[in-house]
Amino acid sequence: MSVTVIISGAAALVGALLGLGSLISPAWGASVVRLQPMADKPGGWAEFRASYGGGLLLLHGAVLLAIAMREQAGMASVVAAGFAAGAAWLGMAVGRTVSMLADHARHGTRTGYNLFSVGFELVVGLALMAPWLGHIGG
Repeated sequence: MSVTVIISGAAALVGALLGLGSLISPAWGASVVRLQPMADKPGGWAEFRASYGGGLLLLHGAVLLAIAMREQAGMASVVAAGFAAGAAWLGMAVGRTVSMLADHARHGTRTGYNLFSVGFELVVGLALMAPWLGHIGG
């Protein structure tokens, strides 16, 4: 197994564990992302289990499955799955960065938490994309 696949697999495991944690305990997931369901709109906890739980778990599970089946499905499946999951994380980093620039004066978004989160999202996103980055790099 190549180093890039190991890096991508480790990042996928982190993402899957974050998803599993939110699926099992939506209150934990809510605390991680610093959000709360609205009291006057029922169903908010289902959103944490769905988006932050099942969504993250299965997105990263797909990367782990592609890695596990790379002999049968080929490395293109690993590259594609890792790229897609990594693009989602990079999109989060972009959105958070835009918020820190555009929303800070009104909402105080330039926080240590958001700075850390941008770094974390970049690292996880690029790690998931490691097989693709290795492929385009030669």
